[in-house]
Amino acid sequence: MAEATKTQSPYVRARQEWDERFGDQIKSRNNWRLAAFISMGTTFFCVTGMVAIGYRSNTVPYVVALDDVGRAVPVIPAKQVAVKDVRLQEAVVARWVTDLRMIVTDAVAQRRLVDEVYAQTGQNSAASATVTEFYSKNSPFDLLKKQTVDASVESIVQQSPKTYEVTWTEVTRDLVGQFVASHRYRAFVSVTTQEVTDARQALINPLGLYVTNLTWGEVVSTSGPSSAVANDQTTDGGSGK
Repeated sequence: MAEATKTQSPYVRARQEWDERFGDQIKSRNNWRLAAFISMGTTFFCVTGMVAIGYRSNTVPYVVALDDVGRAVPVIPAKQVAVKDVRLQEAVVARWVTDLRMIVTDAVAQRRLVDEVYAQTGQNSAASATVTEFYSKNSPFDLLKKQTVDASVESIVQQSPKTYEVTWTEVTRDLVGQFVASHRYRAFVSVTTQEVTDARQALINPLGLYVTNLTWGEVVSTSGPSSAVANDQTTDGGSGK
């Protein structure tokens, strides 16, 4: 070993001495540099994730019940569930049809009826297109200047888990309350349950039950049995002529 050391050139021995003195420091410096880059990368991803979560924050509603003396009992998050009770679905359908066909003399109240109809109509659905077309041909704000229409639902029959047959009567009167005409209508209304994410929408349609399809017509009495006239779009708000 001593002989091998003696035969080495002074340059080799100097290199070995350099490695022994500074090699560990250089290696340690490289390790700390790598650790610093890893730490910076981890911090960047954490901050980016926190910002993304912050932008995606949502409000979770809670149901707070009170006892007889007004004290709050344990709360639970409110969850959107499918409306399977047929009576609730029938109530929503009846209200929707009534709001759609009713004409009142107060423009503010009429605007609220229109807003409620759209709030309970599925977006980008066939029913939405039908309602928009109906309002464009039968503007309730023009009709309320000359008449009122009182819509009264007579029957609702479930045809399938999502479709109901609705029959109602409309009584048209002039602005002094004189009777003008009475007509009966029949419609097939399809509904579905969707998640309610907007607070304003939840106030109008808390069940998240939306009308997605609509087909209606006037029931015309003839010498024979009553029949339905399809695609009724009268220009006087359903008073029929």
